[in-house]
Amino acid sequence: MVLCLGVVAGYLLGGLLTARAVFRRERERFLRAGGARAGAAARRVGTFERQERQQTEAFALCAGALWPVALPVLALHGLVGAVALDRGRPGAAVRPEPSAVAARIEELERDLRLGPHAEPAPRLPAPRPSGSRPSGSRPSGSRPSAPRPSGSRPAGRAVPGTSLSDA
Repeated sequence: MVLCLGVVAGYLLGGLLTARAVFRRERERFLRAGGARAGAAARRVGTFERQERQQTEAFALCAGALWPVALPVLALHGLVGAVALDRGRPGAAVRPEPSAVAARIEELERDLRLGPHAEPAPRLPAPRPSGSRPSGSRPSGSRPSAPRPSGSRPAGRAVPGTSLSDA
């Protein structure tokens, strides 16, 4: 029983220390990203407290709960970064010159006929209101209808609410 309590207490202590270390590390990383000026540092602390604290706490809690996995990863972080993430080679991600990028964009726009190289859109006739026809035209196959006396209806059409025997 005492052995069991010792294991649980040790696991909780390891989790607590790992979570605390992860939280400090992530907080420092966020604050360092903002620069070293005094005014900027005070602003960055406020930004961290408003925007980043909750997610950093959640991450630290997860790392603390999984401390048997998280501690070796934290200890070997530099090695993992150099080997697995290929951070070891300087100049691995060389950025092209801005003039080369602009020339490539220009070439792609010309090939795809975009931007200043786009052809003018074909001129389409102006849209008419729905249901209207040009003057003097009727649907094909129709003939002009003769005026009907008021109150009459066209033959073959039923009026809603009546049966065929009423007609």
